[in-house]
Amino acid sequence: MTDEEKKYRIKTNISAFFIRFFRYALLIGLSFIILYPIIYMISCSFRERSDMNDPTVMWIPRNFTLDIIKETMQAMNFGETLLNTLVLNIGCCAVQVISCAVTGYGFARFNFRGKKILLAILIFTILVPIQVISLPLYTQFRYFGIKGIFSVNLIDTFACMYLPAMLGNGIRSGLIILIFIQFFKGLPRELEDAACLDGCSPFSTFIRVMLPNAFSFVVTAFLFSVVFYWNDSYVSSTFFTNNQTIGLMLKNLDSQLSIALFNNANVNISPREQIVWMQAGCLISILPLLILYCYLQKYFTESIVSSGIVS
Repeated sequence: MTDEEKKYRIKTNISAFFIRFFRYALLIGLSFIILYPIIYMISCSFRERSDMNDPTVMWIPRNFTLDIIKETMQAMNFGETLLNTLVLNIGCCAVQVISCAVTGYGFARFNFRGKKILLAILIFTILVPIQVISLPLYTQFRYFGIKGIFSVNLIDTFACMYLPAMLGNGIRSGLIILIFIQFFKGLPRELEDAACLDGCSPFSTFIRVMLPNAFSFVVTAFLFSVVFYWNDSYVSSTFFTNNQTIGLMLKNLDSQLSIALFNNANVNISPREQIVWMQAGCLISILPLLILYCYLQKYFTESIVSSGIVS
């Protein structure tokens, strides 16, 4: 090997080393930024509130305890709250995914009059925040029925959440419909032609051919829907006054803690000391979502790779 070849090889190795170094440094930095909130939650949730006033305590608690977690779960009535959230949110997510899949398939594979106008309305539902239409929605469900003939009060019932989800108008339904439109557009037309030759109707083709091919997308849409409903507090607080969900309990956690721990809603607690309970509430609230994602992340990754959702 000549001297020039040795120098070239050394330069190449040095360049490759620095490229790998900066790549890993960038990835580690981004990972820390993303994981920092969770690390902070875990650190605060297992320390006593007195540690918040100790400047020497940064990440590792000086007094490790499970009392904060237990007190927070007691204040949130976590068992009943979790059950109510699962019954309400998981049911809404299931019917929302079904309605959005049917709607996305119709937009992607059929041509009909007014399609562009309806697609523009679909985009409009994504752009318009729920706060703009919350009052009309409340009036609609408060006096649900036909004016002058009959009306039913659906406020404080699961129907005011299930009905929009069943009709493709649930929380962020427009985004989920767009995901299905993008997927179904990418499927080859030969699948439908083969199903038609076998005697399948359009609906049978959707059930027997299209949905099995869209399984990973259904899982992804379900994950998105679960997160949207799980984190919701505005819509739930609009339609419910007595129902307990994770989002509502987390929103009112400070007052719930004052009542559960001190039997006084007006007790004065240092905001710095409240952080341990608030972070514990956030941690136990996102824990079911983390478990669900760990179980379904294989399908979630497959759908993004095969579709390019971010593109």
